[in-house]
Amino acid sequence: MLKSIVYIIGFLTSFYFLNLDDNPTLKFQASDQTISIRTLSELKDSLHVLRVQLFDPHYNKNKEFKGFLLSQLFEFGFGKDISPDNYTNVVFEAVDGYEAVCSIDKIKESGGYVVFEDVEFPNWEPVERQEASPAPFYVVWKKSHQTTENAYPWPWQLAAIRLVTFEDQYPKVYPQGANENSNVYAGFNLFKERCFRCHAMNKQGGKIGPDLNAPKSILSYRTEFMIKEMIKHPSNYRHTNMPDHKDLSEYQLNNLIEYFHHMNEKKN
Repeated sequence: MLKSIVYIIGFLTSFYFLNLDDNPTLKFQASDQTISIRTLSELKDSLHVLRVQLFDPHYNKNKEFKGFLLSQLFEFGFGKDISPDNYTNVVFEAVDGYEAVCSIDKIKESGGYVVFEDVEFPNWEPVERQEASPAPFYVVWKKSHQTTENAYPWPWQLAAIRLVTFEDQYPKVYPQGANENSNVYAGFNLFKERCFRCHAMNKQGGKIGPDLNAPKSILSYRTEFMIKEMIKHPSNYRHTNMPDHKDLSEYQLNNLIEYFHHMNEKKN
């Protein structure tokens, strides 16, 4: 018990000082190789600092931040020798290990920013039910379609940006043997975009929610109807940090179930 208390105090203390750090760092990685580690002062000296006004879905209101264009940040952090075209996905890793994944194509779009300051709140306005501070860095998107529902990640407390080839980085999540035009593969893409940031598959992936295939598949202890309900309307059943996914169609949910079946069968 005492060890647990000491651990918690240590974690909270380090988190507190992390938020007080006026020159935090951001790590840039390609697979398991660290390409560079940049301080906020380096980023400010090398990139254009922009004021960004947008509607923030986490705050559910218009916000104004200071930050950098995501495309320029990538070019500066990874340099000219690393081509994003050689990778399939980008992983945004938070201080607590939370990982949000998106396709390389989205990074090439305009509208993405990494911000470091809340203009109206010098110490950042707390966000969502956790009342967390987004510091030190927060990924935001300006265009109306660039939402989490459309697989644009909005992670806060950003610590690292990693380029990966998803199949190589997370082989136990990848649906081996599934045709790319199949319902299973469509379900895999949906899992990767919506679920992976919080849930693991075979011990690879998010650490916030339960693993959905290990030690047992979620199909072994939940009906398909209840799984789809808990994905689409979790707030109807429990007090939870899991967001509702009301926009998902029955077809999309069935694809996700097909992916769960496939992964369960491959495990067995």
